[in-house]
Amino acid sequence: MSIAHSKSPSEAPSQETLKTFETLEFQENKQLPESDQSSVESLPNSQTVIVTWENEQDPLNPLNWATSRKWFNVLLIVMQATLSPIASTILAIGAGEIAKEFELRNPKLPSLPTALYVLGIGSGPLVLAPFSELYGRRLIYLSSFACFTLLNVGCALSPNIAALSTLRFLSGIAGSVGPSLSAGSVGDMFTVAERGKAQALASFGPVFGPVLGGVIGGFIVYHTTGWRWLLWTVAIAAGTVTFAGIFFLRETYAPYLLELKASKLRKANPDVEYQTETVKPAGGAKRIIAHSLGRPVRMLFTSPILAFMAIYQSLIYGILYLHLITILLLYGPTPLYGLYSYQFQSGLTGLAYLGAGSGAFVGMVLTAKFMNRSFAAALARQQRKTGNAVPTPEMRIPFLQLGMLVVPFGLIIFAWSAGRSHWVVPLIGAFFFGIGMLMGYVCIQSYLVDCFGRYSASALAAVIVARCPITFLFCFFGFEMYRNLGYDWGSMLLAFLCIAMIPIPFILKKYGPQLRAKQTVY
Repeated sequence: MSIAHSKSPSEAPSQETLKTFETLEFQENKQLPESDQSSVESLPNSQTVIVTWENEQDPLNPLNWATSRKWFNVLLIVMQATLSPIASTILAIGAGEIAKEFELRNPKLPSLPTALYVLGIGSGPLVLAPFSELYGRRLIYLSSFACFTLLNVGCALSPNIAALSTLRFLSGIAGSVGPSLSAGSVGDMFTVAERGKAQALASFGPVFGPVLGGVIGGFIVYHTTGWRWLLWTVAIAAGTVTFAGIFFLRETYAPYLLELKASKLRKANPDVEYQTETVKPAGGAKRIIAHSLGRPVRMLFTSPILAFMAIYQSLIYGILYLHLITILLLYGPTPLYGLYSYQFQSGLTGLAYLGAGSGAFVGMVLTAKFMNRSFAAALARQQRKTGNAVPTPEMRIPFLQLGMLVVPFGLIIFAWSAGRSHWVVPLIGAFFFGIGMLMGYVCIQSYLVDCFGRYSASALAAVIVARCPITFLFCFFGFEMYRNLGYDWGSMLLAFLCIAMIPIPFILKKYGPQLRAKQTVY
């Protein structure tokens, strides 16, 4: 292990000691405020040692793990990141069965368990993401998903709609760990130039999971004893994933791994003050926890970059859930609200989800194949023009711009074909929407990981916190929008909103470096 001795108390701390490490590759190091300098100064009459990696090839550094170990870890994480979104929509297809069993008269009540689950996914990252930056990713993954398993058992046994809705909200909080931490975990293990494929796979779960939930749910409802088996299926799968994680999931968060090393050294040499390069606010454990828990919200309201990306991802994710909920209107067995229906029967309604789902799959393949190439091409252009070979997060922008153009194209096809043409044509529109949505989703995740580095989990949590209330509203009031505007103008309203967002990446491409330079220490 490499260690660096500090200067004596009478001397000023070195510039190396006083640098923060907000990002892994991109941001320039900044001088800490005076209030934080005490965390790295030498203590009186003692020796202070900074604990770092042995060298750039240290095998304990997750960036230097063998490729097979990295991808196996990614696979375990993706299982969690996919299963939780599956659970979000798997119950939507059983809304009619829930209404019958609980004798619900209000048409909005059967959708409440789905909407509250989505709201829970937005609430969980406020706590789980900051704690993962304090106590490591592995502990948060395992403890949260164990709770997720037990809560789904409770949901399956719910005696009424109140109990079901409450437990669904809590299971959404526990299940948010996969979608909120997966992109940050990828950033822990892969360098900037390598992480495109892994980010595409990690982002596939949160996008394709809701689609898969609808497909699976349709067949479970029609071929079992009812909606409760939807939740038993999720509980069994979650328990299996948790069990596998206990034995095989590895810790990836470098600052936490270094802190573990420092703790071992403190026990072996109590007279020496061992510290890591991670800057901690003064005030003890309570102050550190409070500071960390407030980080996602603080970042959301102080970083224009994060706010811009949160707005757009909230929109496309909300549209995805609105599509998955309202697909029952267009393809369900019974026409509702006076709207046209293709009247799919016997569980085939769930197959309509494959329009957006197959688009998301194609989008994942395209992103995995070409996003790294797009990044490398942007870096090569910069090097030819300026001679500067240092990559920047803005090199993700061109791929994002392409995805943002495809999204409204798909929505427009859906808008003017639903109920007017063969049933496959609206699914073609959903297919193109799925492609663009996945491309945009992955680029946003990668861009934020590049921008915020060691605080990427909090940055991504801030995005989820922003998007899930919007998704909740889309789920809860989506039927009303289509009821009042129809498939055509309801979908066109969404397309117009997406078109209005298109200038965002152009703004960030031009002003992103200046905005990042003004970011505060989080």
